[in-house]
Amino acid sequence: MVSITTQNILSADADILVLSANPSLLAGSGISCMIHKAAGPELEKAAKSQGPLEAGLAVITPGFNLSAKYVIHTVCPRYMDGKRGEKELLSAAYANTLQFFKQVPEARSIAFVSMGTGVYKWPLELAAEIAVRELLKSQFERTYMCVINDVTRLAYESKVHKFT
Repeated sequence: MVSITTQNILSADADILVLSANPSLLAGSGISCMIHKAAGPELEKAAKSQGPLEAGLAVITPGFNLSAKYVIHTVCPRYMDGKRGEKELLSAAYANTLQFFKQVPEARSIAFVSMGTGVYKWPLELAAEIAVRELLKSQFERTYMCVINDVTRLAYESKVHKFT
């Protein structure tokens, strides 16, 4: 089951936090910057050693100073017009992230943010539909979507209701 919650991802009670990374895997702006700052400089060093990364792919690092044990860095594509494979790449970003369930069996929970709906310009309804379709396949005991406002929460909740 996917739980949609209005909260800062750093306060999520999750073993894994997922961030939408830039291809270089360096600390970016927004949520990426916030997670990197909270985790400490070791996070960027660990992530950078695995980059650059193409859209749709994901890598995992320890969480360092975070309460979460791990951070998964995934690169979502920029939304241009929906005709350049963007939907498939955003789906892959979620799907490839969820595949880490097999590599970290001690992790029981995972928390996401609304990937791509900020500077990458994804239409909220489309991004929510793609995300929820993939997140409903999660094998983690608890899968969270952490959003920042009620508009975003309602968009994701409507997609959960649509697919369940």
